[in-house]
Formats: sequence, structure tokens, C-alpha cells
Amino acid sequence: MIPLSRCAQRTTVFVLIFASMQLPALANVDPKKGRVTTNPTSGNSYTIEQEVAYGRQAIPEIEKELPLLPVDHPASKYIDSLGHRLAAKAPGYQFPYSFRVVRQKEINAFALPGGPIYINIGTIQAGSEAEVAGVLGHEIAHVVMRHSTRQASRQAKASVPLAILSGVLGASVGGWAGSLAQMGISIGAGGVFTKYSRDAETEADMVGAQIIYDAGYDPYAMVTFFQKLKQQQGGGGGPSFLASHPDPGNRAKNVASILSRFPAKNYQQGDIPEFVAAKDALSNLGPAAPAQTSIEAAVALHRLPTKELASDTFTNYEHGAFRVSYPSNWQLQGDRNTALTLYPPGGASAETVAYGAILSGFTPGGGGNNLDEGTRQLLSSIQDTNPGLRSIGQPANTSVNGRPAKSLELQGNSSIQENGQPIPERIRLVALRGKGNLILYMVFIAPKVDFDALLPAFERITQSFVLRE
Repeated sequence: MIPLSRCAQRTTVFVLIFASMQLPALANVDPKKGRVTTNPTSGNSYTIEQEVAYGRQAIPEIEKELPLLPVDHPASKYIDSLGHRLAAKAPGYQFPYSFRVVRQKEINAFALPGGPIYINIGTIQAGSEAEVAGVLGHEIAHVVMRHSTRQASRQAKASVPLAILSGVLGASVGGWAGSLAQMGISIGAGGVFTKYSRDAETEADMVGAQIIYDAGYDPYAMVTFFQKLKQQQGGGGGPSFLASHPDPGNRAKNVASILSRFPAKNYQQGDIPEFVAAKDALSNLGPAAPAQTSIEAAVALHRLPTKELASDTFTNYEHGAFRVSYPSNWQLQGDRNTALTLYPPGGASAETVAYGAILSGFTPGGGGNNLDEGTRQLLSSIQDTNPGLRSIGQPANTSVNGRPAKSLELQGNSSIQENGQPIPERIRLVALRGKGNLILYMVFIAPKVDFDALLPAFERITQSFVLRE
């Protein structure tokens, strides 16, 4: 999944809006500045029409992976009705929203670009009507604020890696799966996962609160639902919804700031009979039919034998920006104009890298034209979209083929599991200056227990890295 600067630049677009018996008002795209009235476009390389078309194109591919509840099931009918009532209150362009229920017990929900929204039965069963409305309002807000295509646009400009799953850096995959990955959407054996920055989550909280307030639901229900999930999370497991939607840490404050701008009102009290009936109907479901999971998505990664990690012989590769050598038994994803992902057989899937290296580059934001600041921005971007990834110590001075470089160790959770739990992962980040303001970087990834065995290969790759003149 992708390049991303920690804080998206927001530019307010000034447009006069005339409403009956009211003075003209300025259109607002920033929830921190007041009621949102339009969609952000600044810095987004996709038009809204392209965004809608891409979401529609992705629907059949996504739905191959999901066991969906029939559209005539009471829960499907209720969610479709509730979703459209909320969507009618969404500001800005009226996207062609659709709402489907996924027959999975895990608490999760996600939105595709342009309006398709999916919610698991586990989410419906876990919440009150207002809390479920809060989840849907939050997902609608991701569409309203165009988070998927804004994320992909930043990726195209910067090439900073974005997590596909919690604690895992993205592979360079192609086709429709790679395009979804650029938008922060990945498909795994367990379902579909989204990955947003904390800034995006803050916007979705605030705009979602506006939507459900306008629909007559108490916006604090969204906060209480997220708090319940956080309590379930405990020591680090818990609902995948929180892995897909990292807690910005101030949800209650964000919602309160929205409500302080709006007149007090009486919210709907309790659950309506249609919601109760829909929820009851979920308790009578038989076993779900298996989803049509693609071979790539279904592959679970496992620890590799030490003898299979890296060959002693190396292969040379000529990239457009650099030359590099890598073990001859490794596979290569990417081309001379894109990021490269290098990995041993069985070390990566279409979604994740468990063993290997990612080589790419990005142009830092203002003030990031020196190596220290460029490395700081790179690290900040990676950690912002990998909440479980933590740095060990400070960046250290090193060199790559005589060029000054920075090196930093990080730790997180691998995509490889043992006894149902992810094993610890170790990551080494190496960054150096390229031409102009470009920062080139190498990310070396392996389970912590196998990292030292791969260290000679990682160091040989590092010292083979030569900037093309």
C-alpha cells in the first residue's frame, strides 16, 4: 500500500453558496473550521467521477472475497435504509452510496472510494442503533472526505510505504489489488482491511459526528462504541476495526468540538423496532458460505527455514534511480520506475512482506531537504500509518557506498502468526540523499527471530546500492 506525508495539506476552497433567506456562506472542506459543506479536492489527482468509477470497478473484485448477507435479509434491508438516511445528510457531492452486510462475526466496517460501504454482522450485533449509525456515519465521512484517493495521490507523489495490515509494510503489487493498496485497502484471507492515518480518522470522527447529528442520532454514541472496542482490545488484540481505524486519541474532544457549534437538540432515544428485528434475525443465521477467496489472498505466510532465506550468489538489477544486487533466489516485484520489493520464495504475499526488502524514494515536504529532516519525515509517515510500529533508539549515522546515510531500527508485529498470535518483527530503515531533494530509502523486514540470519544479505544489499548519475 503506499507514500504518504503525515499531515495532508488542506486548502479551503472559497465558493459562494446561496440558501433561501440566508446570507452567502463560504464553502468549507475542513471540519476543524466548522460545518463541512463540500468535499476536499486540493492535492487530489483523482476527479470525483474517477473516484466513483474506481469504486464501482472494485465492487465485483471485493465481493469475491466476502460472504455477503442476501439483500432481502432483514438486516440487509435495515442497514440499506439506515445507510441511505445517513448519506442523505452527508455534505458535498452526493456519492452513489451502497450498503452491504458482510457475514462475518468480527467487528469491522469499511468504505470503498466513491460510496460502497460494508459492515460486518458482528458490528451490528455489538452495538445499539445509535452506535451502528455512528459506525456508518464514520465510514460515510471517509467517502465524503475522499480519504482513499487523497491517500493514493500522496502516495503517487511521495512513495512512502503505507501499512497493509497492522505492523506490516506494503508490497509493490500490481493490477487492481495494487491500485486498491495505494488507496489503503487490502484483501487478506480474513476479509478486507482499510488503513487510514490518524489525521484521516480525526476528520472521519468530526464529519461523521456532523452526519449523525443531522440524522437525529447522538454523536457521542460513536465515541462510546469506539471506547467499548478499545476496552475489548486490552493487551493488543481485539477488534480489527481498531487496526483499520487507528485511534487518534481524542475522539470525545473532536465530537465535542463539533457539537459545540450546533444547537442543542433531542436525539432519538432507544432502538426502533426495525433495528431490534434486524438484530434478532442475525441470531438465526446458519453457517456462512465460504467466500471466493483468491489464491494470492488466501496464502498464509509462515516462518521460512534458515537455509532458504538467502542465496550466497547475488543478481544485479538496474533501476532508473539506482543499481542494486540481491540474492539470486529472491523474487522481485516492481520495475525500473517504481518501488522495488525483494523477497525469498514464501516471504511475501499479494498483501504483505514478512521477509525481504523494499527500496524506494520520496521527496520530503518543506524544510525536508536535508537528510536528518527527510529521515524524520519518512519515519513519521511510516509510524503514522503503522500505529504498532515503534523505533528503537535514534537514527544513527552510517554510509552507503561512501555516501552519508541514516540507519534506524524498528520493531512491530509480523504478518506471520504462531499459536494464533503475530510474532515480533524487526525492521531496519536506511535512508540517503538522492538527486535534488529526493530521499532514497531501503526497508529490511524479517521476523525478529530470523533477522540476524538475514543480516549479512541485508548488509550486502545495502552496500551494493549505487545511485545512478
